Amino acid sequence: MARMKNKLTHRVGWFGAILGLLMLAACAGGGSSAPKGGSGKPCLECHAEYRQRLMQGVVHAPVAKEDCNACHRGHGLIGGAYLNSTVPALCFRCHGEMGKTQGDLKVPHRPVSEGKCAACHETHNGPYAALLKAEGEQSCFACHDKQPFAGKNRHQPLSEGCKACHQTHGSDFPALLGEERDALCRRCHDAGTAAFKGKHGGYPVTTACVDCHSSHTSDQVALLRAHVHSPVQGGECSQCHAAATAAAPFGVKSQGGNLCYGCHGDVQQMLNQPGVHAPVAQGTCDACHSPHAGDHPGMTRTDPAELCFECHKFKHLGPGVPHEEAKAHQPVAEGNCLACHDGHAPASGQDALLRKASDQLCQDCHAGVTATRRVAHPPARDGRCSTCHQPHESKFGGLLVKDQRTLCGECHQSVDQDMGRPSLHSPFAGGKCDGCHDPHGANQKQLLLNTGVALCAPCHPQVEDERKQPRRHQPFREGRCDLCHDPHAADQPFQLTSAADGLCVTCHPGRKVTEAVPSAHRNCAVCHHAHGNDEPSYLLQEQPTLCINCHKINSFWEKGSGHPPAEEGKCGACHDPHAPQNYKEVGTLCAGCHELGAALKKSHQGIEPGRNSCLGCHDPHGGPDKSLTLPVKHAPFADGDCKACHKGGR
Repeated sequence: MARMKNKLTHRVGWFGAILGLLMLAACAGGGSSAPKGGSGKPCLECHAEYRQRLMQGVVHAPVAKEDCNACHRGHGLIGGAYLNSTVPALCFRCHGEMGKTQGDLKVPHRPVSEGKCAACHETHNGPYAALLKAEGEQSCFACHDKQPFAGKNRHQPLSEGCKACHQTHGSDFPALLGEERDALCRRCHDAGTAAFKGKHGGYPVTTACVDCHSSHTSDQVALLRAHVHSPVQGGECSQCHAAATAAAPFGVKSQGGNLCYGCHGDVQQMLNQPGVHAPVAQGTCDACHSPHAGDHPGMTRTDPAELCFECHKFKHLGPGVPHEEAKAHQPVAEGNCLACHDGHAPASGQDALLRKASDQLCQDCHAGVTATRRVAHPPARDGRCSTCHQPHESKFGGLLVKDQRTLCGECHQSVDQDMGRPSLHSPFAGGKCDGCHDPHGANQKQLLLNTGVALCAPCHPQVEDERKQPRRHQPFREGRCDLCHDPHAADQPFQLTSAADGLCVTCHPGRKVTEAVPSAHRNCAVCHHAHGNDEPSYLLQEQPTLCINCHKINSFWEKGSGHPPAEEGKCGACHDPHAPQNYKEVGTLCAGCHELGAALKKSHQGIEPGRNSCLGCHDPHGGPDKSLTLPVKHAPFADGDCKACHKGGR
């Protein structure tokens, strides 16, 4: 029966689960705003506030039809406006022609290739055609820099918008052009007319329009690029090319660098210099320069920030490489290679195309590093920057050639030695030498960033707050941290320069310990706070609490009757905490408070105790009663019959 009952329960459970899933599916099923064949309400019946907001301007077709389920799942019992599919697959359900062609296009628009339709388009409605987020070209400027379009003279098609020349979603031509670049220009410019040829020196120009002209705007006439080769500017194309009437009018008069040297003889003279730039040595001027015009100084083929990186590769630098500021020299990161290098040949006696000696070169930007510092680091003072720094990039902060600990240790050999000591200062252990030192120069000795407490306080703010309290140890109060602590490492805890018993006596010579002192009393820090506190003598705790942490005396002085000095916590009345081995004779010690004459004899039944016999009967800290006698007593003594043993007194 039990087995049958379990089977029945199991089946009922499965039936309930399946029924629940069917109910959820019925609630979540889509297809239209009002589920077909069901009693569900249209979405906007519950969300009426959306109707007024979404039915303005240009409205997305499914929204206009109030067909929310075309894109969204009906949420039913599950809250949230969930899409039926992921973007862009969801968009391609209606805009299928776009989805079919995207894979065939050679140059897709990046938002399209990344499936980010919403980067340009609103999803429900908007004020602009095609549901664009901004009007016309302003939509493009959301991603594209406006600067190239800010020239005084504008290309006429710009008035028609970007789509006059560019495709919006993808193209088979570079820059999303609608067709091949030169063919696109010929739509408006008839290269066969006499007027057109006349403006080009009579040459039958039909291609490479953008070699001389800007596509969008320019401050030059005829949309010429910002920097134009002087023969082109003067219409003297024949300086380099054959005559316009020649059979091959675009043929050049000489090949390679020889063509350029006719005007640029100064560059030709560099050929015999050592370390000349490889393209210059090879006569391939067009490796870096455009022959007709360009948008950059020197008519470089492309932005100098990108040009050099075509040949010179770096790990942390260059187009498309994530830039980490601490690992890249700023001029290089900005593509300003010419700040340090000459594009053609190095200065006399230099290599790597450097404009001047490296020590002078660095000083052009970093002159203040050592100029106003009283103490200079020798490598910085002598201009040997490369001793510590890489010129372009490094995997270490500050462009260092190695991590700080290794680098500094190469000259400062004590660094490696100190690393083996047991107590290390945190910045030192972490290899952060610049936490305390300026690696170039400082106004303090040892290149310290500051002196005394001003150096230590930024990392030890709580200690600095404590230092300002009253009754603090004098060196601590004055911020003289280095009197007790080594800034790098030590063999003692807290980087103390020596063991506490030796360190403290340099200022407290009267407390010098000897071999006879018990070891527990040799470490001053066991009892005293090194920085000071509100207790007398900077004790860690008040007496007797401090003393009984180590000295486990009996508890009669607490529970019975205590010796007054013990009760009052005046351990020092009887004990020397710094030299406990140097105690006085008991008789002499007790006589300091107790009269040893007739009164003592009277209280001892007429018997005068021996001078040093006090501890034979009494506990010096306390006892069960006011007599302070020891709790375990000889029977006659317990009965008060001392004369049973001491017949004659002493």
